[in-house]
Amino acid sequence: MTLFDFSSARVLVTGGSNGIGLGIAQAFAEAGAHVTITGTRSSESDYSEDGQDRGAFDYKQLDLRDNASIDALPASLERLDVLVNNAGSTRPFEEWQPDVFAEAVQINLIAAFRMSVACKPLLEK
Repeated sequence: MTLFDFSSARVLVTGGSNGIGLGIAQAFAEAGAHVTITGTRSSESDYSEDGQDRGAFDYKQLDLRDNASIDALPASLERLDVLVNNAGSTRPFEEWQPDVFAEAVQINLIAAFRMSVACKPLLEK
């Protein structure tokens, strides 16, 4: 049973290729949205080993460690109504290493902020 109607809405779910992000993407699609997901792999088919169907979504490769990649993604979209900054990264037991900490801050904090700013013009429309 679908509780919400997102018919004709355009939704971007970063990190929507698996886990919680994939669940969010599926829920928006079931509610009628056109959903674009992102992942780190070069193509959507690279995720096929887990048995999840991602055919209902558009797929964009995204490296959240690369600011140019983040800035370019919104330019590839015609329209955007909802942004879900879901993508994240963790490397347990290594977080005390300065380079690992810096990467975690980039992916989990700076990238989400940068994606929000880059998507703002689309969302305002």
